[in-house]
Amino acid sequence: MPRLLRRLLNIVLLPLALLMVVLEDVVWAGALAVLRALRQAPPIRALDARLRSLPGYAALPLFLVPEVLGKLGEVWSIALLAGGHTVAAVEAYVLIRLVCTLIAVFIYQACEVALLRIRWFAVGVGWVHAVRAWALALMRPAVAWLRALLRRSRGRVTLRWLAIRRRLRGARRGGAR
Repeated sequence: MPRLLRRLLNIVLLPLALLMVVLEDVVWAGALAVLRALRQAPPIRALDARLRSLPGYAALPLFLVPEVLGKLGEVWSIALLAGGHTVAAVEAYVLIRLVCTLIAVFIYQACEVALLRIRWFAVGVGWVHAVRAWALALMRPAVAWLRALLRRSRGRVTLRWLAIRRRLRGARRGGAR
């Protein structure tokens, strides 16, 4: 691929890839932590077991549940906004989107094995992983520079930042909660 075209593609695709990395590392990690806690409840464990028994094509329509709930939440947010309740509209929208994301992650985790047996779905997941790896490779020099800067600077904000990172890393591995 010519160098100019590759650079143009990088400029166009990098923001999307960075968004994916942030979403995966922040939203996904947070969703997994919440779901780990919720999975302790017997009804959620039973639902998880039931979803795991579904074949892939039966699991696909389940993703309509969070999508329909999200659309209903959007209608509710618009109604609140039309009624002059701007803050409530934003809060409702964000809360509903977060809950819908949790539901979608729960469905994906429970049905992942079956879903990955569907060829086109597995190819799409592979593309997502490839774009993530590409974005991380592009960001690696900037991340290394930032880490070196943080190591040299031991101010209060830097120390707090490092403590939060350590705690999140431990929570992601299943250690700290």
